[in-house]
Amino acid sequence: MYCASVVYPTDAENFDFEYFRSRHAPTFAKLLGENCVRFEVHRALATPGAPPPPFAAAAYFWVTSPEAFGATLAEHGAEIYADIANFSSTQPTRGWAEVL
Repeated sequence: MYCASVVYPTDAENFDFEYFRSRHAPTFAKLLGENCVRFEVHRALATPGAPPPPFAAAAYFWVTSPEAFGATLAEHGAEIYADIANFSSTQPTRGWAEVL
């Protein structure tokens, strides 16, 4: 199992969390098809007495095949990346991890 992540910093410009949660992330999950086992969208919250959160929002996509993930990005990457302008002026930090 693998997990792709996108994380937006706390100073992300013009960030529209509702669009990110209800349109962008579900669209990407749908494009991933059966390869996407699950996805989550997180909104960071401040914890009393703790340091501020290191991000404003994040999305995580669990997939079974890195090759199928790459094929989806090759086919639909331009569309997904262009959609970012609909909810933020800031590009996310992207990550890729093996889920153990």
